[in-house]
Amino acid sequence: MNIFSKDYIFINETFKAKDDVFKFIAKKAFELKVTLSEKDVYDALLERESQVSTGMEKEFAIPHAQSEAINKPILLFIKSSEGLEWETFDNSKVKYMISILVPKNSKENIHLETLSKVSTMLSDADLIEKLKKLEDKEEIYNLFNNFLENKEAKQVNKTGKKVVGITSCAVGIAHTYLSAENLEKKLIAMGYEPKIETRGSVGPKNTLSSKDIEEAEFVIIASDVKIDLAKFNNKKLYSTSTKEAIHNTEEVIKKAENAPIFKQSSNSFKKEETKDKKGVLKHIVTGISYMIPFVIFGGILIALSLGIGKSVYGSDSAAPKGDFLWWLLEIGVVSFTVMIGILGAYIAYSIAGRAAIMPAFVVSMVANNKGLFYNIGNIEVQTPMGFIGAVLFGILVGYTVKWIASFKIQKSVSAVIPMFIIPIGVTLFYSLLVVFVVGAPIGWVMDKFINSLKSLFENKNGSLNIGIALLIGALLGGMAGFDMGGPINKVAFLTSTALVSEQIFEPMGMVGAAIPVAPLGMGLTTLIFRKKFTNEEKTLGASALFMGFIGISEGAIPFAVADPKRVITANVVGSAVAGALAGLLSVTNAAAHGGPIVAILGAVGSKVHGTGLGILYFFLAVIAGTITTTLIYGFWKGKNVLEEVNIPFVKSFRNKINLRKGAKNGK
Repeated sequence: MNIFSKDYIFINETFKAKDDVFKFIAKKAFELKVTLSEKDVYDALLERESQVSTGMEKEFAIPHAQSEAINKPILLFIKSSEGLEWETFDNSKVKYMISILVPKNSKENIHLETLSKVSTMLSDADLIEKLKKLEDKEEIYNLFNNFLENKEAKQVNKTGKKVVGITSCAVGIAHTYLSAENLEKKLIAMGYEPKIETRGSVGPKNTLSSKDIEEAEFVIIASDVKIDLAKFNNKKLYSTSTKEAIHNTEEVIKKAENAPIFKQSSNSFKKEETKDKKGVLKHIVTGISYMIPFVIFGGILIALSLGIGKSVYGSDSAAPKGDFLWWLLEIGVVSFTVMIGILGAYIAYSIAGRAAIMPAFVVSMVANNKGLFYNIGNIEVQTPMGFIGAVLFGILVGYTVKWIASFKIQKSVSAVIPMFIIPIGVTLFYSLLVVFVVGAPIGWVMDKFINSLKSLFENKNGSLNIGIALLIGALLGGMAGFDMGGPINKVAFLTSTALVSEQIFEPMGMVGAAIPVAPLGMGLTTLIFRKKFTNEEKTLGASALFMGFIGISEGAIPFAVADPKRVITANVVGSAVAGALAGLLSVTNAAAHGGPIVAILGAVGSKVHGTGLGILYFFLAVIAGTITTTLIYGFWKGKNVLEEVNIPFVKSFRNKINLRKGAKNGK
């Protein structure tokens, strides 16, 4: 099977953008009968590019993909007549492309290995300069063929100090092998004897043995995916990305030479390697991320059960026990109950590893059970600690376990710590602290806070309450739109979710209306102001529309990364408008989620205006916020506004203006 031939070489082709290159590759592969579907290959190339740019350096890119539509592995060489904008390490424009297409489930490992090795060509400066000068297909073919057939194992200095490492990228083709090649070459030049394990699409190659690791001076992990580091315990270890290893190879090696010793007390509980310096907020965000699926599942099931139950059994009646809707409600309640433990457990996990999960989970659940609190001074507690308890004890348990793990003890005793000391000692200590010391006082404060909020949202007759609801809606909405799933967004989401569990649904109505505004706004902008966006951005816009519909604000992130000032401003203003309107109109949301999907599932309503108007007002808030974001970003993005807008009545108005201008000029 020939993976490369003269028919796979294309010289002096003309492209306007890298998207045209992907279309060209997909088209040529289909014409060469290498693929079953031109569109599938194009989509696979786009998907790969969206993960990490395939632009390299020295005017080269390696666009590559795996797809079930590809029936055999091939390599294409393409030379563009002009340089293309492409995210490269040295900011050079791309003129030379080595494209690698691989079947999704190929068993031809020898061909996959050969294809992967092609990416290492870029580290051979002499070969690259020679390739750039060639114009004849025969000469280009011979150069590639000689490289593939004559690539031999490197001769290393056997007296040098040994270094080991692992490289792995998300797809496992170009970046995996190019980073390994660059590290090996530079390490040899610096007098080391390297052995780099590659974990690519063909599986682990050049696998490290325990002897290799034992003899190594230090370890380099260049990976874009998670690597188990257990076997590198007590070795100097530096972890980075494949991109850094390719672009800043010498700097990576120097950092590895001075890296700290990687310590792992036991396989039962791990400390994160060199990335342990996190802020408390990042640990909380980690816990929220693990909790969100429980919140969404439980919230939607509860909302479905109550929404449909009210329409079937009456506005004030829930489904009777044994009814299918009753089972939905009970399953949702379980998920909503467990989510408190999950939040505490994974905050602790982020701090100290998996040994902290069990104690933090149990203590968080205890803190969420008001019936366990000892009534200090005859305080009758109506509200459990809930999210406050989960966050508080997640942090306390996490740092306690981390502190215990730092003890220097004999190995014979170390196994007792994760099996007995942490699960029994830490869990019991903090559980008793909740029950007899802090549970009742904090619960009493929570009672007062919840009652104040209930009085605020339940009485809508006073203008002051409406004004406060408007301000709260704008604040929560703006937070939801600021970082699209980031820490600030999650603070607004967590606050509103906590109130849902207390039967206060208005804040989640505000956040639920604000959540989809950013992605819907970006998607709508690419439709209305089409001329201002590339084909790739329009594709991202379509995805953003879908993600906004189902309440995933992260759909707007690619736009924010490319144009942060304008996009974030537009998103914050639009989301604040949506949140403020939802607050003003007393919209409620019983599902801890957002987007039009929650209204369709029956979670949205209004205690003041009724379910029907509540749904209408929810959509009104979403639409108003989305249009605000669209207009701000669309008008701000370009100067010639009327010429860019793709709306029929605007087009008609524009044509009339142009006709008048033409008539005037004719005079």
